[in-house]
This record gives sequence, C-alpha cells and structure tokens, in this order.
Amino acid sequence: MEAPTARRRGALPAVEPLSAQVSFRPLTREDFARLRDWLNEPHVAKWWGVGTGPDGLGGAGDDAATLPAVEAAYGPALDGTDPTANYVIVVDGAPIGLIQSYAAAIRERDGAGIDLLIGEPSMVGRGLGPTVIDRFVTDVVFAGSDVSRCVTGPDPENTRSVRAFERAGFRWVRDAVVPDEGREHVMVRERAA
Repeated sequence: MEAPTARRRGALPAVEPLSAQVSFRPLTREDFARLRDWLNEPHVAKWWGVGTGPDGLGGAGDDAATLPAVEAAYGPALDGTDPTANYVIVVDGAPIGLIQSYAAAIRERDGAGIDLLIGEPSMVGRGLGPTVIDRFVTDVVFAGSDVSRCVTGPDPENTRSVRAFERAGFRWVRDAVVPDEGREHVMVRERAA
C-alpha cells in the first residue's frame, strides 16, 4: 500500500488534535524574538504581514519584522496600555504560535474577538487549529461570565483559517470590508446555553 502523499514528501504525520496537550501562557518580552521569527515566516506574513494593512507586521527583506517593531506592536499590551490579551500557544510543551483576544465592542457589544497564528512551520496543516481555537474560546474567552459571543474575521481567501474556525464551532455571519484592515469573513461562536 502506498504511503499518503504528505508522508512521501517528508512531512510529519498528522497530529491527533485531541491527544495534543494544548495550553496558553501570557506573551512576555522574552517571546519577542520568537514572535518576530514567526511573523517573518511566509505562511504568517501572507495574512499578518506588512502588505495586509496599516497594522501588518512581518515579511521578507525590507518588510521583515524587527525586535523594535515587535516591541512597538506588542509592548503596549504587556504594559497595560492596550487592552489586547496576547498568549503563546503551547502544544505538548513547545511554543507554536500566538493567539489574542480583545473586547469586540466595535463589532459585537457583548463579545470578544480573537486572532491567531500558528508560527512554527512544522505545525501548520496538522489539524491543530480547531483544537487550539476551541480550547481558547472555552477556557479563556468564555471563562468571563460577561462574554456571550466570540467573533473573528479571517481574510476570506484564507480558507485554512476559515475551515479551522468552522470546525471549532464558528458560523459565518457576513463578509465585510473593515476600514484600514481589508476584507474579513466575519464568523461568530455563541456561548453554549
């Protein structure tokens, strides 16, 4: 019997998402060098990089994120002057990405928004996204009794992200153009009754 295509190309076998130990810890300045590297990975820069909007950070060459740029973008949240809560995604003890939550008063009055990136190239395409999203929404976002819905807005062309959110219980609401951010495939997950 022939091996699956991904294995023939030398890729690692898929992780069983339910068996992976997923946790979250607050982002610290000690994580900034790793975050810079993640932001410069082509699979991340495509959706988070300089070309994605005024807040985009990361890419190749002159667009590459630097430590001072990461400090400017993420330091204020660590200092308490930006309400975004940033967490490192940890899978089986290893940091693999960033997930963030924020009050979504501009989108949903009683909600929270989330964004994430899987920065480690070896962890992309292994089925972790839905598990990471589900656990974060359940254990972090909905842990506060005042949050009844969670919203996200991946680029409609980022089909991998859209599918991960769908598999984590999010439903499509509408596509929208957000000023200074571009197109978003707006998706919502309600707190279970």
